[in-house]
Amino acid sequence: MEMKIQVHQALMTCGGATESIFPQVEAWLLGENTDRQKALEYVASRKNMRRYQSVIDFLFCEIFIEHQGGCFKYYAGNGPKLKDIITAEQLVSYNEKLLSALEIAYGAYKEKRRLSWTKFRCEVFRTAA
Repeated sequence: MEMKIQVHQALMTCGGATESIFPQVEAWLLGENTDRQKALEYVASRKNMRRYQSVIDFLFCEIFIEHQGGCFKYYAGNGPKLKDIITAEQLVSYNEKLLSALEIAYGAYKEKRRLSWTKFRCEVFRTAA
């Protein structure tokens, strides 16, 4: 008889460098529809989400790649949280783009449409323009 143990660490939905500054994004992800997080995982199937402390950190940093370095500095204790380095106007803009990204991911998931992360990001920015 062979016994296997599989450990799976679930990623928190919110926290980390983005620390609850996107409450609408959190609400969307935590809504009653359980397919919402699956939709993000679907379009991010080739990405390593476990590099991040939360789903929102992942989504934010993998869409706005210019913030990846700051996020990992924060994780290492050498940098500020996102809320301390962006303006209120940027926050509103980022929030809108993240919500749009989640809707795009959900649509692709429901349609079973394959979408690379690069094409996903392009669609997010094209839709938000």
